[in-house]
Amino acid sequence: MNRKEFIAMAKDIKKNPDRLAHYRKIFKNVYPFSDGMIKILLANEAKPLRTVMFLNAMLGLEGDKAISKFSLGVQENPGVLNEKTAIFDIYGTTQAGEPVLIEVQQNYNQLFVDRLIYYTSRVISRTVKKSKSYDLPHIYILSILTEDQFVLDRDHYYHTLELVRNKKFYYDKLDINLVELEKFFAIEDRTPLELREQSRRADMLRLFREILEDKEITEEKAEGLLDREFANDVSFSSYTNDVFLLEADGMTDLAYEKEGSYLQGKADGEDIGRKEERQKALSEKLQAAREMLRDNIPLEKVIKYQNLTEEQVKAL
Repeated sequence: MNRKEFIAMAKDIKKNPDRLAHYRKIFKNVYPFSDGMIKILLANEAKPLRTVMFLNAMLGLEGDKAISKFSLGVQENPGVLNEKTAIFDIYGTTQAGEPVLIEVQQNYNQLFVDRLIYYTSRVISRTVKKSKSYDLPHIYILSILTEDQFVLDRDHYYHTLELVRNKKFYYDKLDINLVELEKFFAIEDRTPLELREQSRRADMLRLFREILEDKEITEEKAEGLLDREFANDVSFSSYTNDVFLLEADGMTDLAYEKEGSYLQGKADGEDIGRKEERQKALSEKLQAAREMLRDNIPLEKVIKYQNLTEEQVKAL
């Protein structure tokens, strides 16, 4: 089940709960990046090693830099006075007490970076206690972007944000890492098999792609990257109706989405600059689609990974 299918299902069952029986016949796997499911799969107190393996793969940590232990922390960081409360998707600490924040961004949003910086600041602020020094621990931020955020950069799905001084790397205790899922899939599709990325991160993303494409996840395949039980945990049949109904209720942060939609020009009175930006992004997608077609990528995959209509692609 991919993101669009999950949203469609969630809207449907929110109005008609009895429709869940219909979806149980259609899907093998759950959507792994919804607010609730990401916690069940990757923030399970009974399976802390799974979180460790996921983080090491996604952050590219090996040897003495690898995380060996992850302890879940408090998800909600209340605001003081009129400050906005930060509710993290997954928050915890490593064996060295280093904070780790995992966030999932469901769709393109102009406020994404603002929100990420705000959440990062809240993680930092909770590490400094009264009567203690300002010696901050190493802090890891991992943001999973289920839809392309940097639409004009089609060749890089993995991004790192760093503090610099005069354009030179300055501070090494803050790691902010962004992973664009759909862009990784698009890069894979247009790259010859022998030239595709060989890394634990890429293998992890390939596993999640198979989940999203509703392919069967065997225990052997899951064990190679996480653990055998993960195969059962991503199975649609493993969950009661109540779990999915709760997911439908909490599938979006409406206030945040509404703010972002307004700034993106989706509200009435959108400005010319935003129209031009969307047109430029569309041009980039069409060019990418042309290249995929030249590489004999199937039409349906071009439509799916460039988020274009069949008419737009056939017109190329």
